[in-house]
Amino acid sequence: MISRLDAKSAIKKIVEDDGNIIKTGITLPIRRGQKFNVYRIPLDLLVPNVLNDRISWKIREYESEHDKKLSIDNDVDVDFLYSTIYAEHPNENKKTLKDLAMNGQQVDGVITNDGIIIDGNRRATLLRELFNGAAAKFNKSVEDFRYFNAIVLPEDCDPKEIMALETMIQIAADQQVSYNRICLYIKVDNLLNAGYNYTQIKDYMGLKNEKEVENKHEVYNLMVKYLEHIGKPNHYTLLDGLEDQFLNTIKVFKKMEQGDYEAQWDYTQEDVADFKMVCFDYMRAKFEGKKYRSILVGKPSKTDGVFIEKHVWDNFLEHHNNIIDKNDPETEEDWKMLGKRSGSFERNLNDARNHLNSALNDKNVSKLILEVNGKVDRIAELLEEMSELNVDDIAELKGISSKIYEILKRVK
Repeated sequence: MISRLDAKSAIKKIVEDDGNIIKTGITLPIRRGQKFNVYRIPLDLLVPNVLNDRISWKIREYESEHDKKLSIDNDVDVDFLYSTIYAEHPNENKKTLKDLAMNGQQVDGVITNDGIIIDGNRRATLLRELFNGAAAKFNKSVEDFRYFNAIVLPEDCDPKEIMALETMIQIAADQQVSYNRICLYIKVDNLLNAGYNYTQIKDYMGLKNEKEVENKHEVYNLMVKYLEHIGKPNHYTLLDGLEDQFLNTIKVFKKMEQGDYEAQWDYTQEDVADFKMVCFDYMRAKFEGKKYRSILVGKPSKTDGVFIEKHVWDNFLEHHNNIIDKNDPETEEDWKMLGKRSGSFERNLNDARNHLNSALNDKNVSKLILEVNGKVDRIAELLEEMSELNVDDIAELKGISSKIYEILKRVK
């Protein structure tokens, strides 16, 4: 593998020779007014970006599992980056591979002066596949795919400026192959760690306002807490498909922490901790999103989840803990079994919903009055068919009449 120092020297020679320029006058989102050239750069001088936003969740997981930072000077790490990029969007990559084979590279990339790919990691990866033999599938020569057309950034571009450039090109431009949603939250964290403020991040990522940046960072922090809770820190691929659950959950969590959650009992912080634990369990089980939102968590603007009634929540929590103790899930597949349709989690949640509906209906005075009125009408109908009523029933009716009279007096 060529070193970055040798790659830098080779790229410098290419840039210094005007005969290698294939396009001129190209602009970038950074350094307004400056024009850049495009050069043909041999693929063997290039390496993927270890800060590649599109696969950032897998990079962080890889680094956590191997207890080290990815290095572009390590053949194994570089191969991991290329293989991960190639596997990330199989259907889109298959189409793009064919397009590159038949039409060549139509969109230029951007690289650093030592050969790190800032924009075009996917295109370079696919060109590399064609050069390594895939060209034969399309009756093309591998030599047609030896080079990558790219702008070479000046040496004085610092890491922060490069990060801003990548963000504006990759995210705000909304390219054809969309980002995995979880990677957007990681991107916000990366930019904040690099020293950018909310206003800059908003502009770079094409967000509406600073509040949206703040919200994304809060959701990211909740994702981190979730992964730590389940004992899988930095395993961001486990968050796939859970964005909606996090967006709904964080609103309710915040109301609880601020004391604004209108449960119909005096819950404690220990109760809140139990609720968060259950929510994390349902997330880990990849439980169906709609029922998670509407029954377990409820709407933050209308507190209506199973937590609002103490006896409903206590019963639900007891059964939930029994399910966990009985099944003792260890692997992610074990958890998914609990969360599958008609599984233990769904049955417990459905039971809690029925108990909650019953409890709420019992507190609906208008509905109860209508039910009582209907029962009274039915009693009157039955009495018309009867010649007499026993003494105990007469006493019960008199008692009911007295209670209703007392209720009316209190209302007046």
